[in-house]
Parts: sequence; structure tokens; C-alpha cells
Amino acid sequence: MADRRGTSRSAAAPFVAVALAFGLGACAATPAATSTAAPSVAPTTIVTPAPTASAPPATVLPTPAETRLSSTQACGASSLKASHDLVEGAAGSRITTVVLETVLPCSIDLYPALGLRDANGTELVGGAAGGAGRIDIGPNVSYSTAVRFANWCNPDPRFPLSLVIRIGAEELGVTGSSFPDEGEMPPCNGGGGPVLEAGAWEATP
Repeated sequence: MADRRGTSRSAAAPFVAVALAFGLGACAATPAATSTAAPSVAPTTIVTPAPTASAPPATVLPTPAETRLSSTQACGASSLKASHDLVEGAAGSRITTVVLETVLPCSIDLYPALGLRDANGTELVGGAAGGAGRIDIGPNVSYSTAVRFANWCNPDPRFPLSLVIRIGAEELGVTGSSFPDEGEMPPCNGGGGPVLEAGAWEATP
């Protein structure tokens, strides 16, 4: 009995080895599962057009102050008449108003250039025009300007004193009392010389 069991095991051994070999071969023949990767999709690039630069707004340059011009012929001293009002004192100055009239339509400087002469006709003060421009004047209308005289530091002149208006190369005498009266010269306020100035001509109703 013992010999049969041993024979039976020995006879079965080759079959077991064949079965194992067959099983291993079958396992080795089975292909490994292949993973299929999804195709990669490249990201879509969205191109945004750059905004079109708009033209800058036009720059409006400030308009300079207008200067009054005239196409009317210049006045001559012979067609004009000038006089002054009362003389007043204020803050170390002597002030009056000069009134101008014309018999013909013509034009003059908007700001008069004045002079002051003593009793001998000697010029004491010469004032430059206070601004630029021209003004048209006509008959039947009066034109006025305020005149100021200040800072007299010289000895008293010979009185009476008279104002003159420069009209081009001519001079127009201003009628009226002495400007200023004797003993009423404006006080000296320091260096710089005397001051004689006038504002712009304005039509007087």
C-alpha cells in the first residue's frame, strides 16, 4: 500500500508541472492593458484688439485782449478844443478832469500824452501815454479823462501853469485856471521824478 501512494504521487508530478507551465504561459501571453490618453487640446488664445487711440481735443488758445483800432483819419490840433474842470487835492496828488471836443470826425490816441508848462512856456513835466489804442471821436459829443499830478520835488515854478495834450507832432493847449494853483504844488514823495498821468478818453453824455 505504501508503494502505491508513492507511485501515484510520482506519476502525477509531471502533469502538475505541465499544468503550471501552461498557466504561467497563459498569464505571460495576456497583453497588459493599454491606457489610451485623451488627445490634448491646445488652449485657444483670444486676441483682443488694442483700442484705437482717439485724437486729442483741439486746444483753444486764449484770445488776447483786443486793442481798439481805427480807420478814421487822425485828428489835428486845429479841429479840437480842450478844457479842464476844478482842481482838487487827494492823497498827495492834484487831480482834475479834462474835457475834449472836436468839430470833425477823426481819431486820437485812446490814452492822451500830457505835458505841463509854466508861465514862460517851459515844459516842467512830460507824461507818456498810459496805454495803446485809438478812439474815434465826433462832433456834438464830449470826451473826458481824469488827470493826476504828483511828486513835485523841485522849487516852485512861475505861475500860472497850463496843461497841454500832444496830438501827433502838435500840442493842444488845455484852457482853464492854473493847474495847480500857486502854492498848491503836490508834495514830494521821494525819488523818481514828478508824475503826470491820465486815463482813457470816455464819451460824456
